[in-house]
Amino acid sequence: MTFSGMQEALKAAASDARQELLAAYAGQLASYEGPESLGQLLGVPDLAARDVTQHCRTVRARNILINNAIGDSRELLHWAVSELINLRTCGRQSLVDILCALLISLTEAITRDQSDSEQVYHGDVTLCVLLGLWADSLDERQRLIFRHRVIRRDRNLDDLGNELGVSRERVRQIERKMVENFARWREKTAVAERISELSAEVRVNASPLMTIEQTVERIGDLSAEIQPFGLELSAFLGMLLPDLDIDEPWLAMTSLSDLRDATFHAAVYCSLPDGQGPSLDQIRAELLLDATDWAGWLDYCGLRSLGELVVRKGASQPELTVAVLKAVGRPLSVEEIAERIQVDAIRSLRNRLQEDDRIARVGPNSYGLPEWDLETYEGIREEIVQRIERGSGRAWLSDVVDELVEQFGVSPASVRAYAARREFSRRDGWISLVGNGDGGPSQASRRMSPPGETRRCFFLRGQWWFRIDINKEILRGSGFTAPRGVMALFQVAEGTERVFAALAQEIRISWTAPQPQFGSIRSLVTQLQAKIGDVVWLAPTDHGAARARLIRAWSKTEDDKIALRTGIRRGLSGEDLRTAVAGALALSVETSWDALVLALRARGDLDIAEIVEGYTMSKSFRALDSVPDLDDFFTALGGR
Repeated sequence: MTFSGMQEALKAAASDARQELLAAYAGQLASYEGPESLGQLLGVPDLAARDVTQHCRTVRARNILINNAIGDSRELLHWAVSELINLRTCGRQSLVDILCALLISLTEAITRDQSDSEQVYHGDVTLCVLLGLWADSLDERQRLIFRHRVIRRDRNLDDLGNELGVSRERVRQIERKMVENFARWREKTAVAERISELSAEVRVNASPLMTIEQTVERIGDLSAEIQPFGLELSAFLGMLLPDLDIDEPWLAMTSLSDLRDATFHAAVYCSLPDGQGPSLDQIRAELLLDATDWAGWLDYCGLRSLGELVVRKGASQPELTVAVLKAVGRPLSVEEIAERIQVDAIRSLRNRLQEDDRIARVGPNSYGLPEWDLETYEGIREEIVQRIERGSGRAWLSDVVDELVEQFGVSPASVRAYAARREFSRRDGWISLVGNGDGGPSQASRRMSPPGETRRCFFLRGQWWFRIDINKEILRGSGFTAPRGVMALFQVAEGTERVFAALAQEIRISWTAPQPQFGSIRSLVTQLQAKIGDVVWLAPTDHGAARARLIRAWSKTEDDKIALRTGIRRGLSGEDLRTAVAGALALSVETSWDALVLALRARGDLDIAEIVEGYTMSKSFRALDSVPDLDDFFTALGGR
């Protein structure tokens, strides 16, 4: 008897005889020895999975199904009778009980499916109801795996396997079957019709880009949650309508990534004269977004608004300034820039603008862009010197005053006050540099210590090197001050600046302010892939360039810390370490530990002195009562 024949027999039989009929049919199946699966033998249609264990009459039959993870009808139909009888503790009576429970669950499933189909074809069932009916056919394990592996994809196989008490391979098998099950459900006539209707309604009522919340408001056949799975609509809608692009909270008729890229490009690049592509205004008009949604979309694209200006999130202050200047098209004061980019630290902003090559200082307190070809402002003193040099050694003072006042907006009193400095000579209305033909002395330069007396300078590989400790300010592009002895190393005179090439990157060293300055070295450290805590060493060459070395931070032990900060070879200890540090300070190899500490303190390397002292204190060979003798002291200071 086939399963369909058994169904007809059940319909014709009296209610009290149906259980005996099912048991008899189960007995016939239990005697079958062929390799076909139960699904092939019964020839049942595609039915939703049902719990078989609840129909088992004995505890043993129920436990056999549970222990082998085949408790639902869809799983059990893949097994052959010969496979079931070989299961541990499964005798013939248990096998008959299992097969009888399967037949009962299949009969109920067919009855329910026919009832659902009749209701569907009456046209009074929504997609959400259909989905609920399908979800009801799944057990809790299948729902859990479907929710976290197929929809959300937020848990791995091992995690779910541990929770469910099965192997990861079993979870993978159930996941695969759930995908197939869902695909078959989508292809059912009633479901496919509802999905087609929903897709058409979405495209008619939806904008090119809108939020999931707006989609729910406009389309009545959607629910804020897919109740049977406890899922948000956005997590499930992508499977129902795969031709849409959905990423919480946005739904787009086309590619979300393409829309995001176009918006970012318009904000960051299309403000340039040769910018290509639509403008931000055009994109916003095409997307039909109001002010609130537009702000949310910009945030999704990695952008933010500064008034009417849109910039990328995380942009540095100089980057924001460049964007503001491009939008305004004229120089702005630092206060105007600070207001537009919404920062309060005026002094810090001014310092960063003056150190950035993308921004030109065009007045005492105003900044523009280099491509505007405006006269750059170097400070009143430097501007006076430039005009003297352009006049072959002298300039008419009143003309210098008028020119600087008109060009840079400085006060006449400020120009005359600078012109009254001792470095300038004034005679008969003319101004010149002292020493340029008038027999006067040149401006006395401040004393520059030699590199050997300068902190962070060490003698390595036959020449002096300057150590730069990488921190977040340097990585961000800030400049930094340097000891005056470094100016002697790089031969930068007071009142001047030089540019050195290092690894095809420019390094600007300036001594036009009271304290010598290095400009931004961000391009160099970026090329070296330096990180916070690393050390970059610089040394000048004979050809106006600079050598650069990167030493990665390790700082595992005190001798490692000493090696990192002095530039010597890593791995040295004891007397070898002492000799190497003495060589890095250009001192005698006989210099004692105590004399090295004195020398480091005298030149300002207090951090290294403290590390060296701690290192020597931890060594057993260091005499507890030792004190530096006088000869060591003078040796450390470069004396007799």
